[in-house]
Amino acid sequence: MKTVADKYIQRILEEIFLHEGLENPIQVSELMEIVPLTGREIRNVVRYLINERFEPIGSKSSSPAGFFKIKDIDDFIEAVSNLNPRSQKIKERALNLAKACRKAGIDVPEVHISKYKDGSKIVVNIHNSVVFIDNEKEIIG
Repeated sequence: MKTVADKYIQRILEEIFLHEGLENPIQVSELMEIVPLTGREIRNVVRYLINERFEPIGSKSSSPAGFFKIKDIDDFIEAVSNLNPRSQKIKERALNLAKACRKAGIDVPEVHISKYKDGSKIVVNIHNSVVFIDNEKEIIG
C-alpha cells in the first residue's frame, strides 16, 4: 500500500488483533487516536490487510461497532453477514446512477447488476454486452 507508511499499517493490524472476537471491536475513531490517518485511510488499510495480506479481520456495524480479529466461525459469520447489506446498497446506488445519467440526458442503457455466486466479481449486463468488475474491467461484446 503506497500511500500509507508500513509502520501505520502494522500498528493498525496490531491494534485490531488486540480486539479479538466480535464482542470486542475497536472503532475507527479509536484507531484515529493511535495513528495519524483519516477514517477513510484506516478503512482502506483494513481493506488492504484483508484483500492483499489475507488477515482475518471482521467488522460489524451494530453496537458495539468496529473492527475485530476473527477468532471462530461465529465471528466469521458475523463479518460476512455484515458485508451483504453493503453490497445491496452498492447495487442500488449503481442502478440509481444509471437513472440519474438518463435524467441528465446521458444515453445510458438499462442495466442489470448481479454478483458471481462466490462474490468475486460484480456482473453488469448492458444490452448485449457484459462487464465484469473486480480489480480490472473486462468487456465482452
